[in-house]
Amino acid sequence: MPGPVIIEAAITPLRWGAPAQSVDEMVNEADACIRAGAGIVHHHHDMRLSEADAVEQLVDTAAGIQAAHPSTLVYTDYLTGKRAWEENAHLSPLAERGLLTMFAIDPGLTTFGSFDRDGIPTRTYVDGLHFGEAHEMIEFSKGIGVPISLGVFEPGHLRWILHYEQRVGFFPGTIVKLYFGGRWAVDQTDTQAINFGLPGTPAALDVYLSMMSDLIPGGSSLPWIASLFGDSMLDSPLAAYALEQGGHLRVGVEDAAGRSDLTNAQMVERAAEMAASVGREVVTGTAAKAALSN
Repeated sequence: MPGPVIIEAAITPLRWGAPAQSVDEMVNEADACIRAGAGIVHHHHDMRLSEADAVEQLVDTAAGIQAAHPSTLVYTDYLTGKRAWEENAHLSPLAERGLLTMFAIDPGLTTFGSFDRDGIPTRTYVDGLHFGEAHEMIEFSKGIGVPISLGVFEPGHLRWILHYEQRVGFFPGTIVKLYFGGRWAVDQTDTQAINFGLPGTPAALDVYLSMMSDLIPGGSSLPWIASLFGDSMLDSPLAAYALEQGGHLRVGVEDAAGRSDLTNAQMVERAAEMAASVGREVVTGTAAKAALSN
């Protein structure tokens, strides 16, 4: 039978030109979500800041969240940069202060497409890590004893993760984050997007689950979480299906791209209700860490 459920809250709205959340706003949003049942919190920073100021903001946010919720898994976005250690220059300062509980990497390159002014899909943005860089970050996670959220935007990324699991392995508590591409841009208001990867459907999730069970001998033992990037997860058939299949669930205003009127905390509450409806218990804090590590 499926075990306990962990709900992740992606609390930061991404809108070009819109005011960024302050430290206090992010701490308050995180607090509300954790009290509603979130076991993982993901937040961004003000991307207009210099590296030094961005690191300071991320440190202050982590300290504020952990002051009230020291056992909650919290991870941030990336800094500006094109290489692994440029994007992740905040990790060592967080670790040195005892504030790093989890971090994210996206192993493999993803092509994000968008429309030009004439509505033609000609714009291209490529992001992610080369596999050698991903290996360096995984070794770093083992060295400091912190799990990773492994972003999967395309099936090929999951192939690499599974073979890495078989040959080398990850620090306990590491989770596979299965991103599904929605219909809307997360960084622009009411703008349709091409996005990436597989759509947010039960059939698409079945593709990933078959890979996790069949591509390596004995199947994968990694926990996984479903995210619908660019649509309302809770209004899609993917949410209930992921819970029925034993997965965890990511919700929040970042991913919903303006397609939901619910607050972050209300989304967490709704996800917890869905979990209860399929007979699964929501866990937070140390219980969430234990569930991911088993």
